[in-house]
Amino acid sequence: MTDDTRAAAPPPAPTAALAAPPTAPPIARLITRLGLLLTGALLALFAVLMVLHEVANRRADLQGQLQALAGMVAHNSQAAAMFGNEAEAAEILASLASAPDVTQARLFLPDGRELARWQRQGASDTCHALQPGGSGLQARWCGMALYLPVVRHAEPQGLVAIEASLAGAYRALLGTLLFSAIAAALVFAAAVPLWRRLARRVAGPLDELVEVASHVRAHEDFSRRFQSAANAEVQALAAAFNAMLAQLQQRDGRLNEELVQRRHAERRLNDLAYLDAVTGLHNRHHFMERIDQVLAQTRLSGQTAALLFLDLDGFKQVNDNLGHEQGDELLRQVGQRLRSTLRSGDVICRLGGDEFAVILERVGGLPQVESLAGKLLDELAAPYTLGRQVGHVSASMGICLLPEPAGAQAAAGPGAAASERDTGREAALRHADAAMYQAKQQGRNCFRVHRPGGSESAQQRRQALRGGLAAALREGQLALAYQPQLDLASRRCVGMEALLRWQHPTLGAIRPMDFIPFAESGGQIVPIGEWALQQACAQLVQWRRRDPRLRVGVNLSPVQLADDAALERLCNILADSGLAAGAVELELTENLLVDRSPVMLGRMARLRAAGFGLAIDDFGIGYSSLAYLDSFPVTTLKIDRAFVRPLQEQVAHRSAIVQAIVAVGRALGIEVVAEGIETERQAGRLAQLGCRVGQGYLFAEPQPAAQVDHWVQPGPDGGPAATAPGRFTSPA
Repeated sequence: MTDDTRAAAPPPAPTAALAAPPTAPPIARLITRLGLLLTGALLALFAVLMVLHEVANRRADLQGQLQALAGMVAHNSQAAAMFGNEAEAAEILASLASAPDVTQARLFLPDGRELARWQRQGASDTCHALQPGGSGLQARWCGMALYLPVVRHAEPQGLVAIEASLAGAYRALLGTLLFSAIAAALVFAAAVPLWRRLARRVAGPLDELVEVASHVRAHEDFSRRFQSAANAEVQALAAAFNAMLAQLQQRDGRLNEELVQRRHAERRLNDLAYLDAVTGLHNRHHFMERIDQVLAQTRLSGQTAALLFLDLDGFKQVNDNLGHEQGDELLRQVGQRLRSTLRSGDVICRLGGDEFAVILERVGGLPQVESLAGKLLDELAAPYTLGRQVGHVSASMGICLLPEPAGAQAAAGPGAAASERDTGREAALRHADAAMYQAKQQGRNCFRVHRPGGSESAQQRRQALRGGLAAALREGQLALAYQPQLDLASRRCVGMEALLRWQHPTLGAIRPMDFIPFAESGGQIVPIGEWALQQACAQLVQWRRRDPRLRVGVNLSPVQLADDAALERLCNILADSGLAAGAVELELTENLLVDRSPVMLGRMARLRAAGFGLAIDDFGIGYSSLAYLDSFPVTTLKIDRAFVRPLQEQVAHRSAIVQAIVAVGRALGIEVVAEGIETERQAGRLAQLGCRVGQGYLFAEPQPAAQVDHWVQPGPDGGPAATAPGRFTSPA
């Protein structure tokens, strides 16, 4: 093998030992740590020796003092002991008061009787119990006692016992310890910078070498060199390291040159095989490989992908009128717009001619794909600058979700051919292509979604809802449904909530959550809201002839609340109805109350002054804050069903939130209404917690006024409350 061949070989992969980060501490830290540990050990040993020396000295001093005092007392008390003179003996023992460490003394006769005793004033607890049979020196942790016989002319006359306290010795020992600790701390503090300086001096060159090696490894910069003026060993290491870097630099240069040439050739081959020469996008060959990979991934992971087929509308005219060169320029601009609109990970391919395909991986669902398809169509429909001319083209798009829904096979029908039931690549391409041609047949510049069985897309449904709202109010398709609100104790109806309903002539019953957003964005919510308030007020006027206490709640849209003219018309509708103040409540969501600006506070005050009550709907699931209960003139809190549902279970903490809301309402004088009551257990638990009013399917579902009319009882002091004709269960 030649040198050139060896140079072209790729460098060996680093071993796990080289790649692993160091786990041992740096050498500078080790030197500092060991030095400080050694210094601390020496200082501790010195302190221990000093303490032992002090203890030995204090013991010897105290023992010598006791020996001297006992000898003096024994000598002076010979006559007193021989003649049994208690007064003289007591006087002799009292002379020990001049010795501060002596706490007590006793003088015993040879027969064991005590002739005299002395005890220092204030020394109530002594260490030793001095006995006539004691002898010699006795030491304990609290004191020392010395027994010395009294002898005259070789005849024993008695026994002297003296006890000394060790408190003074301990105080002296404590002083020695404090002095030793302070001295050790000062010495240790002075040793820290010295050891650190020594550690830096020893480990500094090694740290520089590590830094150079890490830089070379991280950046592959073999031109870096290590320079050090340390000791001879480090200089020799630096020379060897720099020589190795020089060799690596030379070999790396040759390798890089060969790799650049190889990558250029591989890129050129890849471009020829997988890229479109006109647009720079991926070509059909790459598309076929990726669609197989995406289909396999979706089957394994369960994630959803989407296939988009695009065909340009009017491209032939551009080619015929402006020439093929401008046609190619148009295709390049289409590719650029696709890249700028889609995600970097999405696959964009030109299949040929004016056909493009897009693979969207890991999409959230059909609504996300439809939203992106609309943006693509708008982007592609914008004018194109082609030289001095302006080109206008649009695109028709077909969409197919990957993998297809499980019902695709059943939707194909029992007589479908096997190829039609194929759910692989060919089926996905065929379905997306068919949806694209359907878009062309239905006017172009639009998209269609392949659906098994031919069901209409969600986009078409939304377009139908958006277009039908304008005629809904005019043609009487809208109606109000009422849900009774009952006193949970007496089960008497105290109010109604008015709910908007839309019966579409072709789509059937439309839920409010499906059409209210379109009404708000399109501006129809203002006349719809005014119509709903007029209907609710007119119905309440009839009901209050039987029960003057009855009230009705009507939902208020944020769009209405933001329009001063619309609020003024609402106030006029209430005034024209002749209803008393508080008979009609406007229900607002918590999100509206985040704004506590003076403008919003003024609008709330205007509604309250007009006679409206203000209820917070779905309380507790939005931006719940006690601050807005204090700021806004709220009259009612409606507990969301999410907090009512757990009351079905007999768990104490499940009712804590409801209990807190009821307590807040009671403290602020605000009525509390529970929503979504479905069982008697929930109703009973709410009544126990202090909630007075509730509504839900346990009592009645929202129904037209004629079907809930029986809930309205005659007169404020009428007969017993009517019972519900039946119970309803919440729909799935």
